[in-house]
Amino acid sequence: MQIVKAVVIAMGVLILVGMAILVYGLTNKFGSTVSDGGKATVAAGTAAFGTIRAALPAGATVEGVQMQDGAILVHLTLPDGGAQIMVFRLADGRQTGTIELQPQR
Repeated sequence: MQIVKAVVIAMGVLILVGMAILVYGLTNKFGSTVSDGGKATVAAGTAAFGTIRAALPAGATVEGVQMQDGAILVHLTLPDGGAQIMVFRLADGRQTGTIELQPQR
């Protein structure tokens, strides 16, 4: 009977350790940004890069912002009906590229 109690206690400890690892992994994966009154806070492990100043095309409106694979994607709608995606590197805030989507004529 003593062996059964020891096995149950050991399995309980393993379950608690597994849950702690699961919570830690989820917070690292999904805790990349936290909304803070309109300001995005970058998760620990990523260097802060300060303020980014990027010029938008004349008449463009920001439709959305998304973070994916270490990059920030800014989706713009252009006045001519086209769209543009500005890509910034999350590590240092540098703009790495622009994707222009033109309407078919």
